Amino acid sequence: TKARLAENTSSLVDLTNSWKQNHGPLPPSLQVRLKTLHLHACTRRLGIDLVGLVENEDGTFDCALRSPGLRPRHWAMIIPLLPRGVPTKGLDAVFPGRLTLSGDDQQVVGGTKIDLKALLEDPSMNEDADNWDALDQEEIEAMKEISSAYQIKKFEDVDIEQYPRFVVKDFGNGPKAVDRLLKLLLPAAKAVFEKQEQDKDTAKMATDLRDKKEAIAKRRKAQELADQQRQFLMD
Repeated sequence: TKARLAENTSSLVDLTNSWKQNHGPLPPSLQVRLKTLHLHACTRRLGIDLVGLVENEDGTFDCALRSPGLRPRHWAMIIPLLPRGVPTKGLDAVFPGRLTLSGDDQQVVGGTKIDLKALLEDPSMNEDADNWDALDQEEIEAMKEISSAYQIKKFEDVDIEQYPRFVVKDFGNGPKAVDRLLKLLLPAAKAVFEKQEQDKDTAKMATDLRDKKEAIAKRRKAQELADQQRQFLMD
């Protein structure tokens, strides 16, 4: 149960080490399940809710991983946190035109150096922050129409090109599918988790600092009031 509820791969590693210490080596069947749980933890961290194969005209298959909440600026914030500061080779990020400032579909190819400024901005939009707000509001309305992934019976029923997604080209369907996906998703999932934990720590420090300042201000005010009362009695 703890493994199924683990929020990140680090927690699963800790559980694995605990098992080894208490019970010895993991049986093969459990190793396979743990890999799957690692993959599930990665998909949750990256907002992936649907995974399926898309057939190309040449008969090959790409693996598409839908991430409805992913935006170009989100990916631009994650990329610098990845090894060598480039998106993971073999994992492309694709954004439909309705989510880009230019209005054109945008593909970020894994393994290539990315112009992050171009990913975040469109010169024709004059860097107007209101444009981001307008796009976000439009997407909020669009998200209301998205059916729950649990209600989807066939991947073919989803117009995957209408959603932001990760794509693994020429994926195939061999027994190493989980291993391949895990290898590609783990760097980004780990980066997102570490950044979120860092943000939590920063927010906690800011809250603690604010509380301390407020406490000091209250003590100072109380001291000033006491001094005023003492001075009044002396007069």
